[in-house]
Amino acid sequence: MIGNDIVDLALATTQSNWRRKGWLQKIFTISEQDRIWDALDPDLAVWELWSMKEATYKAYQRQFLKAPIYNPWDFECSETSVIVKGMQYKTKTTRTSEYIHSVAFIHPKVINAKVFTNESLTYKKHLLDYISKTKGLNSEKITIKKNDFRIPLVYINNLQSDIKVSFSSHGLFSSYAVDL
Repeated sequence: MIGNDIVDLALATTQSNWRRKGWLQKIFTISEQDRIWDALDPDLAVWELWSMKEATYKAYQRQFLKAPIYNPWDFECSETSVIVKGMQYKTKTTRTSEYIHSVAFIHPKVINAKVFTNESLTYKKHLLDYISKTKGLNSEKITIKKNDFRIPLVYINNLQSDIKVSFSSHGLFSSYAVDL
């Protein structure tokens, strides 16, 4: 299972006032709130934890084919993992001055994650090319369709494959993660 999330830090700063009354309490557990306020950069801590929770939500939703219902308090972050309903998902988070990108997973086979600027708009084509090269297939035989729960599924020759993918976009950035 795999999920990923990206946060454009410049856009997050202008879109969301996380310091307004009640916002932190609605999204983060008490221990996560303590972690935010104890951080050298609370703004960065908010978006890092947010990204970890969102990536894990996508992995969890895929694993259990859940309809898109999200209760952030169900997702408890530690330094490198998130626990939801007793299940632990490992997370890998990349921080730059422009974005935070998190990938959540359980027992990956081979994970490849990439971040793109939205100016290029090539992330889906890049993913299809990567799958094509890795699996030795013609990229024209590979398609991605979302199911009723909006989970992206990879099809090869019109048959659903076991390849797991996750997409995310925010502001100037898009990303994908794939578990082959």
